[in-house]
Amino acid sequence: MADGMTDDDLQTLVLSYKGHQPEMSETEYETRVYANRSVSMDRIKYIGFDMDYTLVAYKSPEYEQLGYQLAVERLVSIGYPKEIQHIKYDPSFPVRGLFCDKVYGNLLKCDPFGNILSCFHGFTSYNSMKMRKFYPNKYVQPLDRRIEILYTLFHLPETYLFAALVDYFDNHPDYKRIEDGPDKDKGVKCGDVEISYWMIQQDVRRTVDWIHNEGKLKERTLQNLEKYVNRDKRLPKMLHQLRQTNRKVFLATNSGYEYTMRLLRYMLEFPELDEPGLGPLQWKSYFDYLITDANKPLFFTEGSMLREVDEDTHSLKLGVFTGVLQPGQVYSGGSSDAFCKYTGANGKQILYVGDHIFGDVIKAKKEQAWRTFLVLPELTDETLVWESIKALYQRLQNLEYILSVMYRCNTDNGAQLVPNAKLPNIESIRKAIKEIVLKMEESYPRRLGSLLRCGSQLTYFANQVSRYADLYGSSCLCLMNCAPNHLFTARHQLMAHERRGQIVAPPLQELKYPRKTKFPMTRVMSVADYDVDEEDSPMADANAAIKALK
Repeated sequence: MADGMTDDDLQTLVLSYKGHQPEMSETEYETRVYANRSVSMDRIKYIGFDMDYTLVAYKSPEYEQLGYQLAVERLVSIGYPKEIQHIKYDPSFPVRGLFCDKVYGNLLKCDPFGNILSCFHGFTSYNSMKMRKFYPNKYVQPLDRRIEILYTLFHLPETYLFAALVDYFDNHPDYKRIEDGPDKDKGVKCGDVEISYWMIQQDVRRTVDWIHNEGKLKERTLQNLEKYVNRDKRLPKMLHQLRQTNRKVFLATNSGYEYTMRLLRYMLEFPELDEPGLGPLQWKSYFDYLITDANKPLFFTEGSMLREVDEDTHSLKLGVFTGVLQPGQVYSGGSSDAFCKYTGANGKQILYVGDHIFGDVIKAKKEQAWRTFLVLPELTDETLVWESIKALYQRLQNLEYILSVMYRCNTDNGAQLVPNAKLPNIESIRKAIKEIVLKMEESYPRRLGSLLRCGSQLTYFANQVSRYADLYGSSCLCLMNCAPNHLFTARHQLMAHERRGQIVAPPLQELKYPRKTKFPMTRVMSVADYDVDEEDSPMADANAAIKALK
């Protein structure tokens, strides 16, 4: 071989390295960077950051509770019943990445193709039979106008508020569910007044936008930064460290100048970190370029006018800026094209770090080919739970394999492939699979389960992460642990026919039934395929099935 190493030598070297890797602690889970695509850091010349939930980590659930409280107050002021003020925010309920069906008022967890994995109406979980009443194929179009995808951490209070209002009106004695006509199951009615779930969703969406743009959310946050914002001395150290590697560090946030300035002063200006002889380090000194009011995701497409900010008056200077971006000057608006033009950067040289899967990551990747780093604060909990349920996942895989064997054998007992095996019937296996999926979901800290999976199926959100986030981690601070020339490597992906040991269908000559019989099709079965009612555990009955095929 050209490298002088035999396959045995290479395998020995790899195994020796892996053998010296200790098990990760909880702290290491919080600081690890995961790679979906290989990224060579020595090729990255510019590193950009979003601010909210990226550089600025808001405290949870305190910040979500504040947003929820202000939204409820606003809804009451526009005519909603005062009783909804007694509904307290429950941080254990919502996860992001859900589909909100504005027609039927349901919250859906879906797989990458729109197949429904689980469904909540208000705070009530729908079983398979109930789901089919609204979704006969257990499928929705992700891009349908009736669907609102709740992507971001800002959506958590919105998700809970929508579910709370649906639950409130469905169970209020003065309101009755619409049970006939074209609006059947699409809202509630009180006398001659109808309230549709679509209207509730639109009111909630406008209210959340209002408290962010015109309401008191930012004002209340700035009044009590200690309560709502996590301050971490590692943040200025990380930004300083990145700049010391001859990279340009920039900020591109949707927040306005005053809010950005006050937050980053709190986050970055630590007197004890001032450099001797240089005086206090100001927040702007940690960035080469600063862009506020970026208006993402528009920033990554046509953009808006690029203007300078007058830091004395906090207003925008007259005219469109067309020169070279100056260090220390704060700008407003603009576009990714303008940024590259006025700095000399190109897409492959830029790593952009943000928490918004659509506004920060998908658009940066699809429109500009920037390298992307997604901040997932939920990742530490997700990883710790995943480590604790790996045995359940292995059992789930075994049961799904047995189920496929039974279908391939065109029999209920699988005896054609495993002589003398005493296997349960298909229905028992399907019930066991459903029970494991439920156990896995219940292992996660939120009622709606995992952000990234449901049983053996990845969610729509997880697929977006895999497709568009080159790197991801629980915090932007994970970059502190990376050497300037670090190479992030991703596992090679295999197609289904390339995966070793994956049996799709038996060879034609091995079929044990007449050729005129319809060929049995084996398929990957999603959670939504297991149409069984809630019954006692069939897990013990399935033990023989797993042992028989080992």
